[in-house]
Amino acid sequence: MPTPLNASSSTRNGLEVLQGRSGFVQLAPEWRRLVETQTPAQASPFQHPDWIGAWLASICTEPDGLRLLALRHHGELVAVLPLVPHACPLARLLPQWTMIQGPHMVLAELAGGPSRWPAMLQALLRQRTLRCSALQLPAVIHELAPAAEALPAGSTMRRVLRSESAWLDCSGDTEQALARVQRSFRQNLRRLGRRADSQGQVALEVADTPAALEEALTHFLDIEASGWKGRCGSAIRDDARLVGFYRALVRDFGARGQCRIHRLTLDGRTVAAQFALRGGRQLNLLKIGYDEAFSAIAPGHLLMMRIIERSCADPDLDRLSLVTHPSWAHLWKPQLAEVDHLTLTMPGWDGRLLGRLMQWRDQRRARTAATPDEPAASSGLPTRTQFDGT
Repeated sequence: MPTPLNASSSTRNGLEVLQGRSGFVQLAPEWRRLVETQTPAQASPFQHPDWIGAWLASICTEPDGLRLLALRHHGELVAVLPLVPHACPLARLLPQWTMIQGPHMVLAELAGGPSRWPAMLQALLRQRTLRCSALQLPAVIHELAPAAEALPAGSTMRRVLRSESAWLDCSGDTEQALARVQRSFRQNLRRLGRRADSQGQVALEVADTPAALEEALTHFLDIEASGWKGRCGSAIRDDARLVGFYRALVRDFGARGQCRIHRLTLDGRTVAAQFALRGGRQLNLLKIGYDEAFSAIAPGHLLMMRIIERSCADPDLDRLSLVTHPSWAHLWKPQLAEVDHLTLTMPGWDGRLLGRLMQWRDQRRARTAATPDEPAASSGLPTRTQFDGT
């Protein structure tokens, strides 16, 4: 079967839809050139085909479901939107598509940069190849107001929920990066540092070459599994698919010098570790783990302090991103970027129907929240979860 699904894929302007592994292999070289020629301010590992390739090779269970929407202008690839089917009770009648996102792929970005969103959404609305009643945009970190303003009549953009992505400004020195941190916390860090020094030699180990990353990944996986995640079976090391995902990131991003594993060691023993990917002038901290046996010295925070110092000393880095907003991050007083989960309904009959069902669901939830003691079945409406995820 030919990989391009769009009959007009040969046009120099418009949307080309490719499918599955073969479509990915076909598009990847051009996609790679697109993201690697972006300015440092626009570059992000979450736009790179190697990010989606790691997911496709390791985590994805239905590769044939992958659709790659390739937007071209005068024959040149300018944006790529990876999509997979969005599971919901009404999928057969009202098919929906979603960007790839999950516990280990928290942010979802458009390859080509946020400025391409209006053109991509307009092209998606015009195409007739991909049946789509609604598009789910989970964890989009960039504001889509300009894209929403350009939508045609009959389509709607609604925010399902909003979260935050924390980051620190490392464009100056360490004092500037920590200017908002409370004095008491900084004093406590110094005290913990002295305590750690009294127990042995403390060092920051940074792996950023393919050989060093392979060894460091083993230490990282062991540390990440040493605490509560290991006890409850949710550690990366306990899932062969996740191990494959991180190994692929090490292999592909490490080959370009864009992967780092930081380790805090005490007399050579790893007591905390972080897995990071670099994109442009930003370092993204994906995962962190620490040895609970050394909790008295708070090794995770000591490691974070060392990484902040190192990032501020790097003239090629401006930001240190925590990707999400973890509960411990408030001590570092990070700046916060809004992250939206958006739903775009299409202007056809199916999109309008789905939009009304969503509105009905939201109204019912509001009534249920206002009268929590009222039996759910008394209204004769579907149960609250029937349309969850639409």
